[in-house]
Amino acid sequence: MRRITLRWFVSAIATALVGVYVAGCGPMPPASSQASALRPIAVEAVEVQIGVGSPIPVDVFVSGTWPDLCAQLAEMTQRIAGPKIAIELLASPVKTDCPPDYLGLPFRIAIPLNVVELPHARYSVVVNGVSTSFDWPASQ
Repeated sequence: MRRITLRWFVSAIATALVGVYVAGCGPMPPASSQASALRPIAVEAVEVQIGVGSPIPVDVFVSGTWPDLCAQLAEMTQRIAGPKIAIELLASPVKTDCPPDYLGLPFRIAIPLNVVELPHARYSVVVNGVSTSFDWPASQ
């Protein structure tokens, strides 16, 4: 009769978990094919709000319309190059079984900016082609 020890039990559980993990991981599609299926979200307005506190909160409020009723925010990229902050919002791929959207579903999202290390300047913020600007640090 086999004696079950704690070491054997832990080893058996770890082996089973690794087996389940590996079995569930199929080949991933290349990142480029995933990104090509994503689509930009229509942005209608961009506004920067500078709050009060320490550190001072700075948020970019973006409003627009979802591409369809089934769309979800799939990816957001943020790049700072000099005094320009570029933000790109991409929606999930098109679902063929999604019901038609005749009116457009509006959205509003707040994107926090970490401005602690930013030098003093006037910054422009561009989100999917729509832009606004703000001065940092904020005028008192």
